[in-house]
Amino acid sequence: MLGKIFVVLFVFALTVFGQPKELLKAERCPVCGMTVNPNDKMLSQVKLKEGSYKFAEGPKHILKFYFENKDKVSEICVRDYQSGKWIDGITAYYVEIQDGPMGPDLAAFSSKMEALKFAKGKKVYSFKDITKDLIDKLDTHHH
Repeated sequence: MLGKIFVVLFVFALTVFGQPKELLKAERCPVCGMTVNPNDKMLSQVKLKEGSYKFAEGPKHILKFYFENKDKVSEICVRDYQSGKWIDGITAYYVEIQDGPMGPDLAAFSSKMEALKFAKGKKVYSFKDITKDLIDKLDTHHH
């Protein structure tokens, strides 16, 4: 009986917190229209409350989409800059980089320690530290 309860709770937890969707074919970034491919190192995504997904070439544009559509987004997932694994965009730590897919961007890390090591003295942002103004400042590369 206890095993069945655990399985039900585990399945419930997966549906509540969700899993990132794997991108199977190229799509277009909802912000800039750039082709987004499944193997892009900084691939990022949002799950919308109605169940569909939007993909962007990097955290900068997925966060820009989020700030413009907060009421429609239920989850944000980004790829860890070092491991390439999907991580929760809300609990990730971010460091500004200059060589993202569309110029300046944010590299995402699953741990603050890894972000601090990579940052080498530069600012490390938690999700709550990121503002639309910061994203707009990074998004100076014209499409």
